[in-house]
Amino acid sequence: MFDLIDECGEDLKRYGYTIKKLEKYGISVGTLSIEDEEDEENFAMKQGEYFILNCPHLYDYGIDCHVEIIDILAERLKKFMKDLKIRHKDKVLIIGLGNPEISADRLGKEVFDNVNIDVLNKSNNIYKFCPNIYFSTGIETVDMVEMLVKCMYIDYCIIIDSLTTNTATRLGTSFQITTSGMTPGSGIARFKRSIDERSMGVPCISIGVPFMIFATDLKEGSPEDLVLSPKDIRENVKIAGQIIARTINEVLK
Repeated sequence: MFDLIDECGEDLKRYGYTIKKLEKYGISVGTLSIEDEEDEENFAMKQGEYFILNCPHLYDYGIDCHVEIIDILAERLKKFMKDLKIRHKDKVLIIGLGNPEISADRLGKEVFDNVNIDVLNKSNNIYKFCPNIYFSTGIETVDMVEMLVKCMYIDYCIIIDSLTTNTATRLGTSFQITTSGMTPGSGIARFKRSIDERSMGVPCISIGVPFMIFATDLKEGSPEDLVLSPKDIRENVKIAGQIIARTINEVLK
């Protein structure tokens, strides 16, 4: 199973995948569109626009690198919102997925904690929600999100979650934004309904960073259900979460 579109095993250039290396901090960006059901079947990924930013040495640089990444991600998020005809005044629900008690899976909670909202402002149109996981609540995440979207007349969702990768060097260093939504638990093969435009009835943009890798991707013969993460996972998740939160704050301010 894979979460990052450029790890699907297909020759992406055949489908219009482009990647560009930037001058600063070793950053590269890639884009791909999955436009129809045939492409959806080929990639085993949902239809939508995909954008990936890679910064292999993210944690070796300081705040200037983080600001550069925020600027790039903010520009792409604005583009996706414009393409989806999302207006600045529209009501947004920001959803932090994952298990906040597990370091590698608490990216959503880090973003949730750092996204700014002004609940005392009558014109506030930014709402956020951190549903935890099914085994802690007994309620499917998709059901909770659907209730909020319908009851609060939400216009669009931004979903954040930790992802899996099959390449150790990408742990914590790749950011993926897509208009295809998110499937909670997909990275660990716990397939359920997706949080996407089909299920919610509103546009759903997802942002993810891989912080987990299956042991079998590192060494053959390893236990198939063993998932590993970087040794500096707490600090890395915190930094990535702040980058994403600052991106969202910049776009929605």
